[in-house]
This record gives sequence, C-alpha cells and structure tokens, in this order.
Amino acid sequence: MPSALIAAKKPNVIVILIDDMGLMDSSTYGSKFYQTANMSRLAKEGMLFTDAYAASPLCSPTRASIMSGQYPSRLHMTVAVTPKSKEKPKALAPAPNQYCGKVESKNHMPLAVYTLAEALQDSGYTTAHIGKWHLTENPKHNAENQGFDFVIGGAGLPGPPDYYSPYKRKGKKAKGINNLSPGPKGEYLNERLAKESIKWIKSVQDSNKPFYLNLWHYAVHGPVIEKKDLMPKYLERRDPNNPQRCPEMGTMIDSMDNSVGMLLDWLDKPENKAVKDNTLIILTSDNGGVIHKETNGNTWTSNRPLRGGKANTYEGGTRVPWIVRWPDTIKAGSVCTTPVQSIDIYPTVLEAVNIKAKKGLTFDGQSILPLLEQRKMEHQPIFTDFQHLFGVMCAPSSSVRVGDMKLIRFYHAGPKAQSHAYELFDLKRDLYESINLAAYMPEKVKELDRLIEAHIKETAALVPIANKSFQKTASKIARSNPKKAALRPKTLALAETIIKTDSAGSQVIQLIDQNGKSRQTHALVLGGSKFVKVKNNEDGSVTVTWNKAPAGHSAKLLFGWKGGADCFEINDWTIPPCELLIKAH
Repeated sequence: MPSALIAAKKPNVIVILIDDMGLMDSSTYGSKFYQTANMSRLAKEGMLFTDAYAASPLCSPTRASIMSGQYPSRLHMTVAVTPKSKEKPKALAPAPNQYCGKVESKNHMPLAVYTLAEALQDSGYTTAHIGKWHLTENPKHNAENQGFDFVIGGAGLPGPPDYYSPYKRKGKKAKGINNLSPGPKGEYLNERLAKESIKWIKSVQDSNKPFYLNLWHYAVHGPVIEKKDLMPKYLERRDPNNPQRCPEMGTMIDSMDNSVGMLLDWLDKPENKAVKDNTLIILTSDNGGVIHKETNGNTWTSNRPLRGGKANTYEGGTRVPWIVRWPDTIKAGSVCTTPVQSIDIYPTVLEAVNIKAKKGLTFDGQSILPLLEQRKMEHQPIFTDFQHLFGVMCAPSSSVRVGDMKLIRFYHAGPKAQSHAYELFDLKRDLYESINLAAYMPEKVKELDRLIEAHIKETAALVPIANKSFQKTASKIARSNPKKAALRPKTLALAETIIKTDSAGSQVIQLIDQNGKSRQTHALVLGGSKFVKVKNNEDGSVTVTWNKAPAGHSAKLLFGWKGGADCFEINDWTIPPCELLIKAH
C-alpha cells in the first residue's frame, strides 16, 4: 500500500507518560496547590477519565504493560528494574523471621515481546521514543531494539542525572541521557524533551507516513530538582496545612505541564491543523504519587483523598490521571467514569488505527475504543499485583476491582501464615479505603478472591511462599514503624454505640482516639439506609440523619479513620471500623 494512502487512513499516535504523578497531582483533577493549565486544556478538548489505573504501583512494570498489553505478573516484571533484578526470577523460600518469602522480578522486557512500537512500525509507522524507558539495564533491550526508529533516552535510567543541562551529575563520570546533547545554560529537561519531540515530528510529518511518538517524561521522578524560576510562585502558594506543600515538586509538575503546552501549541498552529486533526494523544502516569520521601521537611506529595501512594495497592498507588484527545472522534470536554488500565493502551491503539493484532499475540488488556466513541462498554476486572515485601510501603498483595468493590489479598498475613488476610472496600461510598468490609461481607470476599486466584493461575504469576513455621498473625504486626507514626491512632471508639429513638433526628459524630481526641472520620450505612443517611463532612465529622421508623427497625453504620498524611500513618493495616446501631422503639 502506498505510504500516502497509509497516512490518509491511519492516525498519528502520541503517548505522553508522566512518572510518579498521582491522580491528585494536578489542578485538572482537583489539586489546590499544583497548577496544570495545559492538562486541563487537553481535557477540555478531549476525554478525562476519573477511574484510570496503572497496571502496577511501580514504574517499570507499568511501562512494560503499556508496551506489551500484558499484566506485569505475566511478564514476571513486577518491581522497578535495578541491579538486583534477575534474568530468571523466582519466589524465594522465607527467612525464619518472615511470614512469607520474597519474590524476585525480571531485569528486562524480553525482545520476544512484540511491542506496540513494533506493531505500528510493521504497519508503516515511523516511530520515536523520547525520554525515560527503564525497562532494562542492558543496552540490548533499550528502546531502539524494541521497535523505535529514533530514540532519545530509552535506556535504564530511573531518573535523570540532573534536570538541568548538561543533564549529567556534577563531579562524577556517570553518563548523561542517551542521544541528548547539552543545551544552553539554565535549560530544564521537561521543556527540552518537548522541543525534541516537536523537532522530530517536524522531521517526519512530510514523509507521507503516520507517526507514533512516546514522550515519556522523567518528571516527576527524583531527584527532586526545582525549576528555579517557578520557586517564588510555589513558595507563595504553599500552605503548611495542605498535605501537598512541597514547592520543589510544584515547580517540577508545572514545568512538565508546560512541556505538554508546548506540544499542544505547535499542533494548534494553522499550518499544522492536518496533523492535529489526525493525531490521537493519550496522557497518563506510571503509578501514584510518592508519599514516602520528603524535601526540606515536606513530603513530596499527597494523594488524598486516595489512600497510600507509590509501591502499594491502595488507590493512591495505582489510580492515575488519564486524558485522551482525538479530534472528530472524542467529544470535547467529556468525562468517563468507567475503570480502565494501562494494559488497555496497546489494544486500543491497534483498533483505533485499524491494525489487526498479530496472530498468537496475548493481550490482557482490552480496547476501550467504544468509550472514546461515547459508547457503553463493560470493562473487565481491574487486577493489580505487588507481591513484594516493601516494609513501610506495602505488604505483599494482589487486588481486584469489580464495579465499585475492591478486594485486597495480603499474602499469608492471616493467623500463623496459614491463610491470607483481606481488606474489602466499597470505593463508591468509601474512596478513602477507610472501612474494611471483609468481616461484614464474607461471600463477596470469597467471590472476588476466586477472581484473584484465577488471575494468578492464568498469568502464571510468582507469588510469595508462606512460612509454615511462623507463629504470629502477620496482620497484627505493624507494617510501618510505630515510632514514626506518632499521629496514627492506637485505638478508636464512638462516644455511644447505640442510639434509641422514637422520632426523626440528626447528630454530628466523630471517632475518638485513645486520648479522647476527635479524629478524621468517614462513615457508611451497612444496613437500614431507607431511614438513615450519612453526610461525610469536609472537616472530618459525619452528620447522621434519621427519619421516624416503625418500632423494631434498626440501622447499622460503620465509622472508619480517614486520616493520615505520610506513609507511616497511612500504609499500616486498616483499623477495624466502629459500629453504631440506631434503633427505633
């Protein structure tokens, strides 16, 4: 087929991947601190997804999922690539003091994987990868060997040596970023990558071939190096009471957003209208924001109202921004609440550009083209596997979301490592993941756990080996350091556990800790919602309202702690909910 005809029928594709950017790390998704006018601009011209997930709470696995369309567990690539990663990973026997053993992770994405870039390249696309790759530490698995004609970066660096030109560590012999020459003094990496992306598009736009571009930012991964000219802005915006208050991180996100704007500005030029109208842009992140590190006493970010962050399976670790623009196909300013996942990108792009998947190719994801076209579709369950002992970060776990219900299986964390421990959340009524419903909905736990078990077997995932000699209950051992979690309550209670009433009424309720102090509280009605309602207030209190009910009727309410700012306070086991019974008499 002549290349001009290929270009006429097949849209260009740009995948913008941001590193370590959580769902709430933008004004687009509701941050009061970070400013992301260009992400908002992209959303106004396209579709914003509210319930999008990275396939993993860590970078390398999610990146592999995008390029392969497969679960990280199927690839046995489940943590970030480091020198400790293995050629042939396995599950290790536990040490005597461990309730379960460690699980190793693969040190590269195999060349045998038929990547999205290779599929497009073989169908007449010219391809480029600009930015972070982090799918290997061996050059033979770099991006130029995985389907890309042109590469800047594309190697094993988790973060850049420096965000400022010449992009090398001072006083060290460490290499810079592959194929990226030093820029003028004061040049910042985010904008430079945008310039290189535009330069590359210009070089291929008249080739009569469609193009595929990965603009995969190093930002906002560490090292945290502020963009100096933006510091006054974020120092002024900083509120010490806001969990998002790191000005250095604010400048990095702002600069990344500016790089998106540079690309959009170029596409908006009248002479580039044909390119813009024929280009599909997908913007997302590889995992949630980092809450376990700080700069100058400020935690890098907060994912609240989501719980947790990078390297755990709570929502803060995996729910990410996801925006898609495709003129003439996507309705401008549309919002999608259907859950999607990074494994969906590959099959979606293939269907969007009208390319049939290679025979025998395994896809775990599914095309979400119907959603982009404003058609209804049911998405498959969302699975996340993080089978690793990461201490304060997370216990080894797998999770599944079906509809609004999410189950987390913590491997071998039950009594004496003889069983798993479970946390069940209703994300529609409890986005904070503050109320563990596992004890109240055992059949739902069994139903969802069967899905996890089937997923593990189908993907041949490596899972932790139990320590059958472990005599304690792992779920009662603190995952974080209690000394560093001074603000985490030790116990929680309600001032009263039964309200007897013969008339309509209302009451404001909060949980009380071991010192009698009121704590941030979230509640839901477990049973009896016909005559009892709850309103979860921004100040951390709960307003409970009830109507007059026939004698003998009752309602059960559950109250959980939704507080915590850092990983030590948030990532430990969920504190059991407190029960309130409202009885009509």
